[in-house]
Amino acid sequence: MLTNKHIIIDHQIVAKIFEDAEQVNWVYYPAKNTILMASQHDDLFRSLHKTAMSMLKFKNSKGDRSISVEELLIDNDMDSSDRSLEYIADEKMKILTIILPK
Repeated sequence: MLTNKHIIIDHQIVAKIFEDAEQVNWVYYPAKNTILMASQHDDLFRSLHKTAMSMLKFKNSKGDRSISVEELLIDNDMDSSDRSLEYIADEKMKILTIILPK
């Protein structure tokens, strides 16, 4: 979900994909309007992609987390309105893929 220019990640996805990570490495691919995200501890992911690192901030008492994507939205002239986002949580690869349509 995109809320106030932050991607909100459900606590169940956080537990399965990021485990105990406090930060995530992520990369945006504009040709596919896709963000790939993995734990800060995933060295292979970081070596395969030119990533940025962001804090995985606590959003609420359930354990949902958020990362700011304000700069990404502005730099790519993207819609910043609050909305649900499509995603794929690959538990085996420990990668979260988020689709951010323009």
